[in-house]
Amino acid sequence: MRREPIFNLPPLIPVLIGLFAVVELALGYAGPQTASDIYLTFGFIPADLADRFGSDIFRTLEEASRLKPDAEDLAGLAELASYLRSHPSALPFSFVTYAFLHAGWPHLLINSVWLMAFGSVVLRRIGTMRFLALFAISSIGAAFFHFLTHSDDVMPVIGASGAVSGIMAAAIRFVFQPGESLSGFSLDASGTYHAPALPLVKTFRDRRTLRFILLWLAINIVTGLAGVPLGLGEGSIAWEAHVGGFITGLVVFSWVDPPMQDDPSILV
Repeated sequence: MRREPIFNLPPLIPVLIGLFAVVELALGYAGPQTASDIYLTFGFIPADLADRFGSDIFRTLEEASRLKPDAEDLAGLAELASYLRSHPSALPFSFVTYAFLHAGWPHLLINSVWLMAFGSVVLRRIGTMRFLALFAISSIGAAFFHFLTHSDDVMPVIGASGAVSGIMAAAIRFVFQPGESLSGFSLDASGTYHAPALPLVKTFRDRRTLRFILLWLAINIVTGLAGVPLGLGEGSIAWEAHVGGFITGLVVFSWVDPPMQDDPSILV
């Protein structure tokens, strides 16, 4: 009798998680200073984007620090601003590269679990290239939404949470349909992942989908505003980026979802 694997995952999912882990290992071996330089180069920094469009945020922070030399928090931000003026981040690539950086192993583990659960069902439905496009576009949407709400922030945004939020949103467009399931990485991945997706407007009228969205929003807003650490160290939770990624995935799924065939085969 043939044995089934413990986790029934499409190959791309462990590849992405493996990339997250390799980057985290490399940052650990690189040392604090090199790791900090990498975060500031490949993390998404809202103030860097704003400064390139003429907002002059960096000079403003440096001047404010000179006027208040005893303000330690302001001095730290001014130091970051001075560094970024001479070492700009990797824009526009950092709109995506920040998703491969994490604030430690707990942060990486949380994102990996959600990616396995929701990414597997979405990947089986839309295929590798469309999934990668969805991941990248959700990452960009999350970063842009964070920029709209924190345009003067010099701290880098890191983590795949925004992209994963977009994939979660894409999943709820079809997993609550008859015959589908969320058994993405279980032994019994019973869903066929080819039921017609709910139209975007009807997504907000379906009770199960709406309950999921409201619960997801509540958890993200409460943990973000309350500053719940979730084992992620001293950094705050960029819940606005999560919301931006979720909204992006919810909308973009209509464009990346392949047309349903009469006799569809599962895409991997």
